[in-house]
Amino acid sequence: MRRLSLRSTLLTVLALNLFIPHQAASQSQDTTVLGGLDVVAIVGAGALFLGPHSLWEVDSVECVPCDPSEVPAFERWTIAPVRKVPDTISDFLLLGIGIASWVDMANEGAAGRAGIVSSAESFLISAGITEVLKKLAGRKRPYLYTPEGAPFAGSASAQESWPSGHSAAAASLAASYWLTRDRISSDAGNDAHAWALATGAVGVAALRVAAAKHFPSDVLSGLAIGILTAGLVHTVKF
Repeated sequence: MRRLSLRSTLLTVLALNLFIPHQAASQSQDTTVLGGLDVVAIVGAGALFLGPHSLWEVDSVECVPCDPSEVPAFERWTIAPVRKVPDTISDFLLLGIGIASWVDMANEGAAGRAGIVSSAESFLISAGITEVLKKLAGRKRPYLYTPEGAPFAGSASAQESWPSGHSAAAASLAASYWLTRDRISSDAGNDAHAWALATGAVGVAALRVAAAKHFPSDVLSGLAIGILTAGLVHTVKF
């Protein structure tokens, strides 16, 4: 439910930035903010995200605490009970990345708002891809290998460790801004902003591991999915 609420908040910010008046764009900019292909991409991504929740049934985990030998040796150090502080910080950092990138682009006229749409598409598509892969892989989260994981045994989310949705979302937002910054403005400050967002995305991934919600391979895969999705969207559109 937390991921759904975060994504709902980000989409609300998107809608506000699309329809609140901003400074006029130069005539050389493409004024198409939301085209037919964008609508198809957004609807398709939504179906990809919601589909697994309707079509897949997940059985309860019966082994809690599960056998750590199931986990590759190089990742066993991440097995621990859930740590709420880094978990919560990762949520707010992801939200901050989305708001910071979209607000900055919203101030750059029509080209910036078109960038927000591309960013939202990258975000939604990466979310859909990770949800499908989570259901297919059914990987247990690190905390299920501890006695403290017993209360989560019946949760479908407990078996959705790979890949990391937070990491994919953060990377898609940061990469989208990176790919958009030169097109929306020649301001050198955009480079510093892009580096800050990229650092934030890495921070989200690190926090997910620190929270015992994901293994390192989960977050690395998530980062790769987010970057590749943003690259694909921007290649197709621009």
